[in-house]
Amino acid sequence: MDKFVLLQFYALVKREVLENRNLFVAAPAVLALLMLVAAIWVVSFLPDDRLVSFVEYLGVLFDGLSPTEMAPFFMVVAIPFLIVFYVCCLAYSLNALYQDRRDMSIYFWQSMPVSNLKTVLSKVFTLALVAPLFYIASIFVFYLFAMIGLIIFGVTNDVDVAGLGWMFLASVASLFLVYFSALSATLWLFPTLGWLLLFSAFARKTPLLWAVGAFILVGFLEGFVFGTQYLGNFIQSRTGNFNQYLIMSFGDVFDRLFNYDMLFGVFMGSILIAGAVLMRRFTD
Repeated sequence: MDKFVLLQFYALVKREVLENRNLFVAAPAVLALLMLVAAIWVVSFLPDDRLVSFVEYLGVLFDGLSPTEMAPFFMVVAIPFLIVFYVCCLAYSLNALYQDRRDMSIYFWQSMPVSNLKTVLSKVFTLALVAPLFYIASIFVFYLFAMIGLIIFGVTNDVDVAGLGWMFLASVASLFLVYFSALSATLWLFPTLGWLLLFSAFARKTPLLWAVGAFILVGFLEGFVFGTQYLGNFIQSRTGNFNQYLIMSFGDVFDRLFNYDMLFGVFMGSILIAGAVLMRRFTD
């Protein structure tokens, strides 16, 4: 029975990836291609002597150093991918449950032994744990092509490229920081994602307008009735500091993923996701 449940959940997750491959696969792949083309275009304008000096500098800089200590150096390259990931997370959350009703696929899943809870959890699982893997794969391919280009250029210009091997190891180590950063951002924004999923399950049309309108209404009623701004302050604390979404050191992973503010946000988001499960049941 447990094996059947796992296979069923795997099928649900696979369905989410296939139906949203533009957000999870195509978006990071296109971004990686654009960044690679941009890098080649910039390099084409640099004189060879500067390129040789640059490759020599990189080889000396990374030679013999710990890849885990130099991994944060590559987080700057990962920032565009993380920004695209955040935007795709919001778009996915807003349409994940709404799309099922719009294309009538919900009736197919109703005929299967799949509960609303499993369906919603598969979407959350895909968003938090599976989707970042495709972004990491795109970043890795970008690093691989860039490293091959540097090595070829270094060998053809008699530059010692031994240090570039350490540089590549550092770039690979940084992929773990990227994954943990994406996971941290997903959990940190869990209340927002839960809110969007709730209205994705509730709204029959334009879930974005419902989500934004309801948020404005709740904020207005809070200020009018109680004279407070707790909702606005909570949202500002969740969205105002971009550094909160980045993990720059392996030593910070546990503290960033397991702290009071993070767990409180996960708790609030879980309540909203439970509401999405109930709303999906009522609107089926």
